[in-house]
Amino acid sequence: MLEAHPLIKQVWYPGLASHPDHELAKRVFTSGGHFTSGGPNSTSGNKQQTFGGMLAFIVEGDPDDALRRAARLCDRLRVVTLAVSLGGTESLIEHPASMTHTMIPREDRLAGGLADGLIRLSVGLETVDDVIDDLRQAIDGFDDGK
Repeated sequence: MLEAHPLIKQVWYPGLASHPDHELAKRVFTSGGHFTSGGPNSTSGNKQQTFGGMLAFIVEGDPDDALRRAARLCDRLRVVTLAVSLGGTESLIEHPASMTHTMIPREDRLAGGLADGLIRLSVGLETVDDVIDDLRQAIDGFDDGK
């Protein structure tokens, strides 16, 4: 969903074939035992590989537009919680350029690889459909050309 959206410039998630370390992630997460079989009480033999619940993406636009869109996306979320720290039972999202790194000059952030439109997401215990729907409505809310 994110990778295909015209207002998302880039997505980093090791489970995507487009990720530069996807093949490595397939080996690491396989050997690390990060599999799910449909729940702790499942007797199904169908095991599905997982790649963790952390991802990052960059909102498209020149620096000012990307900064504005990313902040607006985070504000529009209803299920995912805006937070300065990731990792918990609830889905959390962070926009470093307007939160944790806001006091660092833009030139320094950009030189360090921190794009103004960068968003980090940690998926919690909510259903996948709820998180995807929440992201979709938030992104569609800024599909205004700016």
